[in-house]
Amino acid sequence: MCRDAQTVLWRTLLIAGWVMAASAQKKAVPHIPLCPGLTVVTAVEQQAGDYESIKTIESVSQSEVRMKYSAEVPNSDPFELGPPINKVNLHRNILIADLRSGSIYQQNFLDKSAETIPGATSIGTSATVLASLKTKGEAQLSISNSYVGLELSANRDKFPSYYHYLTAGTVKRVDDGSEKLAVLVNDQPVELPVIRAEGVFAGDRAEFLFLDDERNPLTLAFRLGIGGIKPLTADQLKICATFAKSGKPVPPAAGLRCDKPLGTDRNTLRVIKINCRCSGPDESPSSGNSSGPAGEMPGGLGNAAGSSIEQALADTGKVDIYSIYFSFNSDVIREESEATLKEIAGVLRRHADWKLRVGGHTDSIGGDQYNLDLSRRRAAAVKEALVKRYGVDGDRLSAAGFGKSQPKDTNDTLEGRARNRRVELVRQ
Repeated sequence: MCRDAQTVLWRTLLIAGWVMAASAQKKAVPHIPLCPGLTVVTAVEQQAGDYESIKTIESVSQSEVRMKYSAEVPNSDPFELGPPINKVNLHRNILIADLRSGSIYQQNFLDKSAETIPGATSIGTSATVLASLKTKGEAQLSISNSYVGLELSANRDKFPSYYHYLTAGTVKRVDDGSEKLAVLVNDQPVELPVIRAEGVFAGDRAEFLFLDDERNPLTLAFRLGIGGIKPLTADQLKICATFAKSGKPVPPAAGLRCDKPLGTDRNTLRVIKINCRCSGPDESPSSGNSSGPAGEMPGGLGNAAGSSIEQALADTGKVDIYSIYFSFNSDVIREESEATLKEIAGVLRRHADWKLRVGGHTDSIGGDQYNLDLSRRRAAAVKEALVKRYGVDGDRLSAAGFGKSQPKDTNDTLEGRARNRRVELVRQ
């Protein structure tokens, strides 16, 4: 009997341990709050080349969410008319009602077009679409087939409008309920739960990965026109070899994906970084529920990336920064970086004895010397910004570039290349 009692006790403790472990694992997955200050960075792969877009939530009211969209898109004009990079800065207003039940996903962002598109979401899908995928296994969805250069209105009766450039389809859930996607949340790798759905739109296969959270079902990835870009021809491969020998990147206007000789999808998007520098409460309007102050993020990630910067420097003496953004193939710092630069300056003020080395790192696109020079210039630009804009003593900072020599991840994927492009701070 004593042995039986011990066995029962052991099994009870073991089961309790499993429950506690499962509970801890569940708590470790953060809710991504839809609040002012939320920044979502996506890597986009198109035939003209890769670029990153930055979506920042500026305000949330009872009726709408106001979002700023910033991107520097390679010029795909075959005649190379205009600048090599098209800079897009615009705003989009997403209605709270559409975050709850909209079935239009307006994934394209067009300059000089209407900012409010009734019926459409922009940063993810709606709570209703996500719920339908989870309960029925499918949902109706319309996506945009608009293109750069159009100026669209939100008047259905006026041509051209957003509604004239929509393709409708049915998306069906294809995951087993356990799928996750690795995303950098406040500079820390986090496995986020996703719902994977596939559909066909005007003959093109498409795939979507939505964050499994009806309070904020962000689109974490999509593939449109799957297999739409065909393998390179022999002549195209020769052109790629010529550029590889020169050490220079292939011009976007060439329309060649030399890094994808076997072909790829026509349009691929992948969320790579999320920063929750929330300045207000998490309204979670897609479900109508508030989950309290934005700082109460599960998983111990905190409210802002800055707190992890200071902690990492104190604990390990170094930290990788992914919220300093640069213009395409340039050392020009984009304005969305200011919050992080300000936080670094604040850390240095609080630790007067610290000196930091600013290290620049790139992905592998381009030659060794090109990337080394670019990384050096970017590191120097960060140092200069901290000194000139935030009053940091220049003697407390040094700058160095390492090019593509110290990758954190593979260079064969969007997210891998994005993780390799970073600024590293090291205490000296």
